[in-house]
Amino acid sequence: MGKLRKIAVERITSKSNIKPLTTDKDPVSIHASPYQKVLKYALENNIAIESLPSRWIRYGDAILLTLHGDTATQRKIAGVYAKSIGVSSVYRIDGGIRGIQREPTLKLIYGPGGEVTHLENGIRFIFDPARIMFSPGNVNERVSMKSFPASGKKLLDLFSGIGYFSLPIAKYQNPEFVQCCEINPLSADFLQKSAKANGVDGIIRIFRGDSRTFSSQFLYDIVIMGNFESTRYFVKALSMISPGGLIIMHHLVSTNRINGIVTELMRRIAKYSLSADLVDTHIVKSVAPNYYHVSTTLRINQR
Repeated sequence: MGKLRKIAVERITSKSNIKPLTTDKDPVSIHASPYQKVLKYALENNIAIESLPSRWIRYGDAILLTLHGDTATQRKIAGVYAKSIGVSSVYRIDGGIRGIQREPTLKLIYGPGGEVTHLENGIRFIFDPARIMFSPGNVNERVSMKSFPASGKKLLDLFSGIGYFSLPIAKYQNPEFVQCCEINPLSADFLQKSAKANGVDGIIRIFRGDSRTFSSQFLYDIVIMGNFESTRYFVKALSMISPGGLIIMHHLVSTNRINGIVTELMRRIAKYSLSADLVDTHIVKSVAPNYYHVSTTLRINQR
């Protein structure tokens, strides 16, 4: 078993017994034992314990659940969770992420729904959970941006979304500016709101459209590619990077390619008369059977 694959297996195993799943690390309104309250209210409302989800995802004032059974039962269960956990809206998870604009598949079961402000490690992300993707499994990657050295640097985020990586680095690392590219108009709107809420609207710049059509007078010190298909856009990143600059890419890698992925990237870079040094590569999480979300950071040099 390769080193990266072994790390992934160990991480998955160590987390297998965790029940409440929340990405909010700040001490807001999470109670000590919310699931115990769920059980208590379920018994009071004659809801079968075996029908209760043991895991949930919290985003600000909303939670996401996997629910089964008829609509009336689902709404009853959703109400129990809302009361127990202290949120106003509950969504049912109906599937994965759809399309190029990365839209979630959720159904509002309880409460008003709409925009939430999700606090994560000092960053306020504003979005609508039913319309905007937010991955709880990427929390460590977002947190790492808080301490990624970028003071005085020019940054380009080719797939910014609502600012998953751009907001932490803009707020805590004092870059000259962060140029964000976002194809989803709604995500771009929420990025603008979130930048203002975090006091970095003077640092965040937004290009609304396909990042492949973005042009600039600048070369960038750091290029971020937070998209599983980032290798398809690798040439774009290389064309925008300054000599000695860093490319941080998130990509989907199959098990049979995991140990050779860095060599594969280096060969692609060499085709453009460039060379690179590996700064870091690690598995973020397993996303499907025999597939991993990998983060790789490369320093791009000229020959």
